[in-house]
Amino acid sequence: MPRPRPRTDRVEDPLKSPLRVRILGWLAGKSQPRTKREIGRALSLSNAGVHYHLKKLERAGMVKLEGTRPGPNSITEKLYSAKPVTEMTESKDGAMSVKEKREFYLRYTFDSIREVHREAEELIKSNWKSNRFLAGCYGVHATEQEIRKLKDRLLRTLEEFQKKHKKPRKGTRPIAMTLGLVPSSGLSWGTTEKVLDMLRVFDTLS
Repeated sequence: MPRPRPRTDRVEDPLKSPLRVRILGWLAGKSQPRTKREIGRALSLSNAGVHYHLKKLERAGMVKLEGTRPGPNSITEKLYSAKPVTEMTESKDGAMSVKEKREFYLRYTFDSIREVHREAEELIKSNWKSNRFLAGCYGVHATEQEIRKLKDRLLRTLEEFQKKHKKPRKGTRPIAMTLGLVPSSGLSWGTTEKVLDMLRVFDTLS
């Protein structure tokens, strides 16, 4: 009787590669499907490298082919998008374990946010004057209950603002609001306040 093939396409296998996690995070941050060429250019990867990693992700059910479009030199390019995170935790070989799901959600979320920040940094470098921003970090010591209250208050404020400003209007521009309350050893703070508010200090730096 032939021995069963090893499961080479389990959902968790692709996540062992940091590059594949980066590709997932980058695609997750895009509202429209992207081509291999666009992925490679954004993440400094070769076309062969992107092709290899996308195949792994596609077989694992983490990205999907959305269609094609004409590319340069009359080449037809395939368009890829990341599947919703809830769909990624299931595969033809069964669901992830609880530990695998937790690690996946963590890596996927943080990498998606990193891509938002990377894009913001490039836009700011391209035009400091028009791309105003607020970015910062405060170091605090608080109880679990105090953090929960702060988190709930912040989320309510951001959700209310987001609901009122979902759609583009005349005179508006896209803005990504990111939020972070993360554990810390406190050893890397240097100072407990690191905030750059370009709405306030641009004129002093120009």
